[in-house]
Order: sequence, then C-alpha cells, then structure tokens
Amino acid sequence: MAARLIFGLGVGLAAGYVLGTKAGRAKYAQIKSRANEVWHDPHVQKAVSDAGDLVREAAPVVQEKIADVAKAAKEKVTGSSSDGPSTSADSTSANSSSTS
Repeated sequence: MAARLIFGLGVGLAAGYVLGTKAGRAKYAQIKSRANEVWHDPHVQKAVSDAGDLVREAAPVVQEKIADVAKAAKEKVTGSSSDGPSTSADSTSANSSSTS
C-alpha cells in the first residue's frame, strides 16, 4: 500500500513538473516577446534617448557635488583640508619612527 502511494506521488510530481515546465516556457516566451515589442516601440526609444540626454547634461553637476562631498568627508575624517594625497606609507613611516 505504501509503495503504491509513493509510486503514485512520484508519477504525479513528474507529470506536474513536465506540464509546469512547458507552461512556464510558454509564459516566458510570451513575456519576452511582449517586452521586446515594448522596447522597440518608438515612444519608448524616444523616452530612452531623452533620459540619456538628461543624464549627459546632469553628469558634470553631479560629479562636482560628489567631489565636494568627498572632500568634506576627507576633511572631517583627517581633520585637515590639505589637497595633497595622503598615503598609508606616510602614516606607516611616522608610526615606525615613533616606536623605535
């Protein structure tokens, strides 16, 4: 009795997997086809082009703001406003000379 139940369950799971896989592929193909249609729509391509233009226009402003924020963060962390690069070699040599 238990063997029949396990066998029946196995057959049911296998049939469900096969049917579900076929249905899943069909739905995936349908979604992919629709997404492709939408992507190639002239209205969508115009919106994509406009968004690209907007990003190109705003990029210099964003870059400047990021540089200002990074500089302020550096000043806050290091406590100095020097523009020279700070390397770990400088702090390593300072540490090694004070411990000698």
